[in-house]
Amino acid sequence: MKNNDVIYFSVDNWFCGRDYPDTPAFRKWLGDDLKQTFMDDAWAKENKLCIRHGCIDMSFNYVVSAPREWVEKNCPELLSDGEYTYDIISCGRDGEKRTTYTKKYSDFVFEPEEDGSAPEDNWGWPFLDYCEENFGSQWYEDPSYYEDYDDDEDDEYEDNEEEDDE
Repeated sequence: MKNNDVIYFSVDNWFCGRDYPDTPAFRKWLGDDLKQTFMDDAWAKENKLCIRHGCIDMSFNYVVSAPREWVEKNCPELLSDGEYTYDIISCGRDGEKRTTYTKKYSDFVFEPEEDGSAPEDNWGWPFLDYCEENFGSQWYEDPSYYEDYDDDEDDEYEDNEEEDDE
């Protein structure tokens, strides 16, 4: 499959509008925390999608390698420069504050690297190469997400261990 026949897009199930398009298809795929469609390996294989999913803090992130034909049929807005708005409401001492943002659907799409290889998303997650052996949905644990935490925890443990030896 040629590079321009593969669409790489990344969405996160945290805030509708900001982290994934506020469209019926994406609300269906990401709207129910108990049944995230992009985690369904059989569904991904049936649709010939290559999906990596995993946690970013308290949300689920997805990097999807899909054939252009599938995107044109199921979420064509990603291929447009169409804009939409969404609101974020925050609460503080001064009460509720509503802020309206504008975003493009194409902001969720990533271009292949110069050498034609699969890109990375905004979190640095690598997209899977689009090929039959990658069809399905795979759990991905971002090694860089835990590096700082693990290093700090190990250092603290070692410091306490030294104190215990004295």
